[in-house]
Amino acid sequence: MKTIVYYYSHKGSNKYLANKIAKDLDCDIEEIIPRLNSHLLMLMKLNFGNRKLKSQIENYDRIILCGPIWMGQLIVPLHNFVAKNISRIKQLIFVTCCGSNFDNKDEKFGHNNVFKELRKLAEDKCLHCEAFPITLVLPDELKDNTDAFMKTHLNDANFKGKIHKIYDALISKL
Repeated sequence: MKTIVYYYSHKGSNKYLANKIAKDLDCDIEEIIPRLNSHLLMLMKLNFGNRKLKSQIENYDRIILCGPIWMGQLIVPLHNFVAKNISRIKQLIFVTCCGSNFDNKDEKFGHNNVFKELRKLAEDKCLHCEAFPITLVLPDELKDNTDAFMKTHLNDANFKGKIHKIYDALISKL
């Protein structure tokens, strides 16, 4: 099965995750680059589209889309990617390093809301969604510390324990 990982990353954690997946699956990878990469404009849902991709989506059997969730929303670059390319996507897997954790996944800003939105947008082409909450790499005493949360990025030093077990299960599934 020919696979590619497309990713968008603002702070670097989703880039780390995307590169790790591409390496472990020995597949292609490409960054999604918004025409205007402004965090504020994306939060306001202003849409200027993404730059043209170098690869041809229709050449791949499976797309792994990796990117952040902001305030419980499928962010503009990811939404644009799926909406524009859905007719050419055969299978979609969505992976996110996000701020919501498993305890609040169904709340207003939880990752399950984005998973539902993606499944609605991609319908039966969306085969799986997986969250990697950044809080999994924080020590217990810092899990509720917003400053620590915002400054933490996935890397080789902290990608261990529960987050690594979830990752290994995902790679085995794929």
